[in-house]
Amino acid sequence: MLYLHQSNQLERLAHHFAALQRIDPLPPFQDEVVVVQNSGMGRWLSLQAAKVNGIAANARYLFPAEIMWEMLRAVLENVPERDPGAAPLLRWRLFKEFVNAPEQWTELSSYLATGIDGAWQLANQIAKVFDAYLFFRPEWIREWEDNEGSGVDWQARLWWQMMGAPNLTHWVRLQNQFKAQLALHRDKLPKRICYFSVPILSPGYVELLGEIAQYIDIHIYLMNPSEEYWSDIVSEKRKYKRELAEQEHVEVGNPLLASWGRQGQDFMDLLLNANASDDETSLFVSEAENSLLKYIQADILHLRMPSPHTFPLTDDSIRIHSCHSPMREVEVLYDQLLALFECQPDLTPADVVVMTPDIDKYAPYLEAVFANAEYPLPFSIADSHAGKAQSLLNLCEQLLALPQGRCEVESILAVLEFEEVRTHLGMDENQTLQCREWIRAANIRWGVDSEARAQLGGAATPEHTWRYGLDRLLLGYMLPGDDLFADVLPYEHIEGSQAEVLGELLQVLDVLLAMSQWQYESLSLADWRARLTAVLVCLVGETAALQPIWAAFDKLKLALQHAAFDELLAWPVLQNALSEHLEQRSESDGFLGRGITFCALMPMRTVPFRFVAIIGMNDGIFPRRDVYASFNRMAYSIHKGDRIKRNEDRYLFLESLLSARQWFYLSYVGQSLHDNAVLPPSVLVSELQDYIARIHPDFSRQHFIQHRLQAFSKPYLQADAPFFTYSAHLAETQNTQYYCPVEFWQNNVLPEPEQPSRKVNLQQLIRFFQQPARLFLNERFQLKLGEQNYELPNREPFDLARFQDGEIRGRIYQALIRDKSPTQVLSLLRAEGHLPHGELGDLLFKQELQNTERFYQQYGAPPSQGRKQAFHLALEDFELVGELDKIVNQQRVLYELNYLSYWQWLDIWLKHLVLSALGHESTIIYGIEKDEDRQFTLAGYQLAPYADALNQLQQLLQLYWQGLQAPLPFFPKTGFNLASRKKEQTVEKVMSTWEGKGQFKGEKNQAEYVLFYHDTNPLIDFKQDFTALTTTIYQPLMTCRSALANKKSES
Repeated sequence: MLYLHQSNQLERLAHHFAALQRIDPLPPFQDEVVVVQNSGMGRWLSLQAAKVNGIAANARYLFPAEIMWEMLRAVLENVPERDPGAAPLLRWRLFKEFVNAPEQWTELSSYLATGIDGAWQLANQIAKVFDAYLFFRPEWIREWEDNEGSGVDWQARLWWQMMGAPNLTHWVRLQNQFKAQLALHRDKLPKRICYFSVPILSPGYVELLGEIAQYIDIHIYLMNPSEEYWSDIVSEKRKYKRELAEQEHVEVGNPLLASWGRQGQDFMDLLLNANASDDETSLFVSEAENSLLKYIQADILHLRMPSPHTFPLTDDSIRIHSCHSPMREVEVLYDQLLALFECQPDLTPADVVVMTPDIDKYAPYLEAVFANAEYPLPFSIADSHAGKAQSLLNLCEQLLALPQGRCEVESILAVLEFEEVRTHLGMDENQTLQCREWIRAANIRWGVDSEARAQLGGAATPEHTWRYGLDRLLLGYMLPGDDLFADVLPYEHIEGSQAEVLGELLQVLDVLLAMSQWQYESLSLADWRARLTAVLVCLVGETAALQPIWAAFDKLKLALQHAAFDELLAWPVLQNALSEHLEQRSESDGFLGRGITFCALMPMRTVPFRFVAIIGMNDGIFPRRDVYASFNRMAYSIHKGDRIKRNEDRYLFLESLLSARQWFYLSYVGQSLHDNAVLPPSVLVSELQDYIARIHPDFSRQHFIQHRLQAFSKPYLQADAPFFTYSAHLAETQNTQYYCPVEFWQNNVLPEPEQPSRKVNLQQLIRFFQQPARLFLNERFQLKLGEQNYELPNREPFDLARFQDGEIRGRIYQALIRDKSPTQVLSLLRAEGHLPHGELGDLLFKQELQNTERFYQQYGAPPSQGRKQAFHLALEDFELVGELDKIVNQQRVLYELNYLSYWQWLDIWLKHLVLSALGHESTIIYGIEKDEDRQFTLAGYQLAPYADALNQLQQLLQLYWQGLQAPLPFFPKTGFNLASRKKEQTVEKVMSTWEGKGQFKGEKNQAEYVLFYHDTNPLIDFKQDFTALTTTIYQPLMTCRSALANKKSES
């Protein structure tokens, strides 16, 4: 007999199940067979049964396909242990067929033409489609087999080719035999089977259950959202479409149930049409409608339309939070939970479940916030491996991806970021950073060697490959880096104990780089296992934490045996199949574990909790979209009862809402991190918002909270409801200067530095005026700002790096002076990896060679008698010390091959002031600039002696001293362009230097100015000070500066 037990609460169904076990117990040695959708539900049901009966034992939890195949094997003879028609086994036979006989499947030639990997992916997709046909279109399968795959239908032919052999059976083919043998072998079936809260079964499965129920008891425990008949209700959207098309009246009932419940609606229709007992059990519970959540649940239960209703302002049963990022979602959740635990002393962490559509994305944030919280809360993360095992699984996944990649520098070095690898190798983080700097200096980008680069479609050149770069490092330990050795330029900056670190690095790289050839090989599963084992042991040693990896190999081996697959495995196939097994995890791990349960939002995870939260409800993420393969014929004829992901997710959200006993909490990323633009939530959240608005018009203020970007924003520190924080550290900032407005830097002055600081080195003074705000932070706060990027480039250069052109011109210039061939410079530059490959690199070098030759022809070689002069100037309050160079006959003569900009001019000008103070004459500059079209042009200048040099230096030192006590509103690049602008140039055009234009960033984007001035404009706020400083610093330079004639000065 088939018994149907329905309720809107899972606890009532669990209690009825427990009562059934107590009232009608099975024989002591017979298992209670319970069919569930996942093992997490089985665990929860065991706990509930133990609460009611005092013990829960002898229950065997199976999945729907498992119990059906088990009964087929019990009743019929010669049924294999595993279903050959199931996708995990069928795909291997399909793959073997596609590889060995691709010419027979011309209809699939476009897929198979992509090679082994394409054949494997196609086999996977077709296996899943055929598996769906077995359950949801069995009539197609029967027709194909009745005709023995004859005809032009390639799917029919392929199915018969795969499953036509007598020993390859499947559950559709076995059904008639099974039904015929049931009466004779009913004793081989379990006495009863309980299906507990299974959300969907195929029509054919339900039909077969009806047949089995004639011989044994089958109890179906079904979560039904409504006690009313709701099989004919439709969503409001579908209602309008049907009424327009068919001019018939249809019922909506409850809008949420109609919109979200379609999957459950179809499934209940199937069950009601099955051979069920007339004695159905109704276990529905109607509770007091004393909160918004309970009111909505009652609407669904009684199939009511929403109607206006008021609730106390303190009602927090439903809350929707909009945040800027996943991290902020988790931070807000933590504070909200602390507030709830404080207000509800009887609430425990075990009463809380937090689900998310993407647990892998949110697990690190959950771990970061809850594991390091000021007020710890016990928690467990299900569906995501934890601890060392997870780290090694991530390492294994990284290794599996390596052979099919290009051996890009970051993908290789990512292996060294695993703590287990560093520990085994005896390396610390500083040594790892040192390795990164060596690799950056050697200009390694991708590819093992030139041959490997050519195989991957790159240029067959050694530069930027691992082999070439490592040769540079090894040679550099023994040889100087001045000249090529066997076409390799040694990198000479490795010495002493660093050789040990280099040795460890080379040991790891030899193993990892050797993996690059795996993508071209085919081996047995045993051989692949031996290879991967050798790599893992080299990296982390023998450890029990590798057990999940060996278990994945064992599962794959078993699948190959059942599929009778005895071919060698190409690496792409092995990598894909093994990755699938590694991604599979026990669904009960961490579920209903210690304290708060964090888990994936998946079907029938919606067991009841007092507090149910779903985070990450972003637009486009949930519900999922259905994407069908072009050859999936089910997509063109949707039937009632078909599995549709979008409908599954909608019903899952409905079940989640109904499983919340007191609080239902939602959050999503609703504001952009970049521009604070509003981002929409999941359509399900929007529908719930609309529904609540129909009940409670004042929804936005009471139930929807739009959070600030940072946890330390003022509203949280001032407990400005609904914003608050439980962070003691952040709360302290309310009464301290940690939380300070921008004006702190404008209206406060730090104490003067120590007196020895009044002895100033000239280079320090120059650096200050080149970057005044940055030096202030560095000197007074030891805060170093810069554009350091620890991530290494994965692509070879396609242009010259920043300032690289000046260095190249300098090296060419030196070669011309010494009468050496510039081609030697080209060879060295290529060996160092500074130039793009091929003709592009040659073209860039040729351009700089032509520019330098113009410079050399115009200005010639620098004087050989240039000298240096140390100085010590005692000014009123300061001492200025340092050294001047390139002094020739009382003049300073400069040959500048970097483009003259504010940076160079500040260096030249301050040294010229010292030159004048020492009684010397002018400074001559032979340089280069960019013209209005940003093209190379020669530029010669002379700086006349400055009579008031000592007084000017005293003023600059005073500004330097001020700039060590507070940020100086002097912006050297913008100021220089303003001071040197031509009459026809507008101030607004010059000011674009500060704001930026097009692809060129403005000076305001430098980190120090963003820190000090944030979203203010100091050119406006400090216009007078900025103008005065620009005049003081640059005007004397402009007065002294004059252009030289085109020909080189004879001085």
